[in-house]
Amino acid sequence: MVASNAKARFASYPDSLVAALESACEGPAQTFLRPTQDSIECREYLPPEPTAAIILSYDGTTTDLPQLVIRFQTRKDAPGFLVENDVYLNVPQKSGAPLHVRQQDPRLNRVVNALYQRSGGVPEP
Repeated sequence: MVASNAKARFASYPDSLVAALESACEGPAQTFLRPTQDSIECREYLPPEPTAAIILSYDGTTTDLPQLVIRFQTRKDAPGFLVENDVYLNVPQKSGAPLHVRQQDPRLNRVVNALYQRSGGVPEP
């Protein structure tokens, strides 16, 4: 389980980042969503074995399976735009709201920062 909470600044709206995530999120177990005008996400179902382990570890339910969520949120921030990302496991529970499981992964932060740079952004510490 991995998590990243990297952020970057863009001079203009990060259309290339949106396009990159949308094209990368085309697998059979993946869904690209745009919950709001300023947020995008890719949701992915995991293979059966890790899914079962996650359900057991976090007291999840089998009627709504866990997903890996990669979300980017954009907001206007002078002199351009600030993009922040969030990566977590969304684990639906037997009752109540889903559990969001996050664990820091420095390798994933490097990958996201490289994506930001390739898309024209400047990663922030």
